[in-house]
Amino acid sequence: MEAKLNDNITLQINLSPGDVDYAEMTVPALLMKHANIKNILIIADCCRPQKTKLLDPDVKFPMLEFNLKIDRLIGICNEFLANGLVTKVYFLKPNDSIIPLLSKKYLNNIYQSTHSSGGTANMSYWAGIELPETQYVLHYDGDMLLYQNPTYSWYDDAINHLKNNKDCLIAVPRLCPSLENNPNYPPSKHEGRPFTSENDFWKNDWFSTRVFLIDKVRLSNFLPLVRGKLMLELLVRKYFNRAFPLDPEIIMFKSIGGRNGKRLIMKNLNAWVLHPNSKDKNFIKHLPKILELVKVGKFPREQEGYEDIKLDDWIKYIKVNG
Repeated sequence: MEAKLNDNITLQINLSPGDVDYAEMTVPALLMKHANIKNILIIADCCRPQKTKLLDPDVKFPMLEFNLKIDRLIGICNEFLANGLVTKVYFLKPNDSIIPLLSKKYLNNIYQSTHSSGGTANMSYWAGIELPETQYVLHYDGDMLLYQNPTYSWYDDAINHLKNNKDCLIAVPRLCPSLENNPNYPPSKHEGRPFTSENDFWKNDWFSTRVFLIDKVRLSNFLPLVRGKLMLELLVRKYFNRAFPLDPEIIMFKSIGGRNGKRLIMKNLNAWVLHPNSKDKNFIKHLPKILELVKVGKFPREQEGYEDIKLDDWIKYIKVNG
């Protein structure tokens, strides 16, 4: 039976030049697990990080190499469009006319930098929330791996819980795999913020940008995100040449979490995510097999409870189970 299309949610994936070596593997793997979502948007960040106290783009992102990756990124995204895998790609470029609008709406005009002080994507996240016309936006970074049982939809489940928990505006699946047949097994072994536990989910005040389902109607009550103490902190950082701007997830944590907004973390064992900290050649080499195993919910015991991929343990696991 064909899945009924959900018109009130947009699947949104962020891609950058740093994703070009694996996007053609990770993005289709994500898309196939969201067959009932009609609207699929890719934000392709074509902006080179600006120079900051912490980062010199001429050293970390040499112009010639960066431009070659931009060309590859554009080609990959256009291929996704041509093959009907996504419905829209927005190429976010330097001096894009949308940037001042995003700065005003989300950041109270405090900055228009496309990246944070350490080179983390910035405006692409706000664009990924702003451009969809649906109430719900389901975001993934382009390097995320998702296990989801074919009979289960974590985001449909999460929307039902969000409707009944007015203090929550963001939901995420289980943050990492668990071998325990017990949904109350903690969300991860290194969750940095305290959480409260209910029957089907946990709540806390951290808002990672790796993956999230966000209710835009509830988010509107927190806009602009930059105000009060956060505004003062950013001004101090800016004018005294400290780390500026902050990462988007820090902005959300300080703004939304600081005003009692919550994130809902699903307990259901039928869906979980993984994130690669390192995307070197060794990771790329083993990624096809990792994706194959994740698709059916298999993982090395050492990965239990950890969000970041333990590549050495996966390589050992693949040798035995490959």
